[in-house]
Amino acid sequence: MDIESVLDQLRGCYLALPTLFDEHLALNLEGMRRHIEFMIGNGLRQGNATLLVNGATGEFPVLSVAERKRTAETVVDAAAGRVGVIVGAQALGTLDAVDLARHAQSIGAAALQVSAPFYFPPTDEDVFEHVAMIAEAAPDTGIVFYPTWWLGYNTSLEMIGRLADIPQVVALKWSAPGILEYQLGLRRFSDRLGMIDNMLLPVLSQMMGGIGTNLHPAMFWPEWGVRLWASLLDGDWDAAQADVDLLLLPFYDIIRDIGRVTGGEGHIDKLALELVGLPGGTTRPPTRPLPPVFKDRLRRLCQEVGVPLDRI
Repeated sequence: MDIESVLDQLRGCYLALPTLFDEHLALNLEGMRRHIEFMIGNGLRQGNATLLVNGATGEFPVLSVAERKRTAETVVDAAAGRVGVIVGAQALGTLDAVDLARHAQSIGAAALQVSAPFYFPPTDEDVFEHVAMIAEAAPDTGIVFYPTWWLGYNTSLEMIGRLADIPQVVALKWSAPGILEYQLGLRRFSDRLGMIDNMLLPVLSQMMGGIGTNLHPAMFWPEWGVRLWASLLDGDWDAAQADVDLLLLPFYDIIRDIGRVTGGEGHIDKLALELVGLPGGTTRPPTRPLPPVFKDRLRRLCQEVGVPLDRI
């Protein structure tokens, strides 16, 4: 595995794709292809973006393993080498994660997104062996480790150091329960791992050696993501923060209020896709459809900040 080649495919806007469904809650793979063409056609590609399929925004907990393989195949095929694809291999059990990892390697994914197993609270040794087994199953594919501390297991900085010794672990999708731990992680690991911001702090992350940042709004306004990433690369911190303040923080303000209505992820991204003219659709239960007020609120935000609506 060429680590630098893998990292080159992980730089820029980290785009967690929603899994689209039709009116019967079956996979809408053609809709996902249209979304990918929209993003690439408007400037997102290798060097300024990477795609994640079957992450939390992709509602992986309510997809079967067979469905996850189909969505991964669709996204890798649609990307066609123009932008790197990360396949989510998060799972309740290691055997499913290993199966998904092998499949992802066979279809040419750039990397896997892996987190600690959940439901049964794991120990450090459980997590290490979980990641090591995935790495052994897909030795030619990089791993982006994703600390999901809000699910009950907080990956300590010392544990991250152990995981970084696994050769396939090349990057960290990084957030922490507190800002001090977040900064310490950036300081400690930015010379060993590709650090991808997942804390809504892209400027700080880039200043401290990061290689990418989680930017959901770039999936429906690609030009905004291209612009923000260019500002980060240029070290124009004021311009980058202005774009964070313009759209990223107000977008998450809406997400915060949605969390009082229903759980899950991907719902707001689907509303946004519909606003620009792409297929969006609903979420699978137990996540419930959002009340119309949220689509109206998101439309007003988009109009205020200049998102091109109804463009397809």
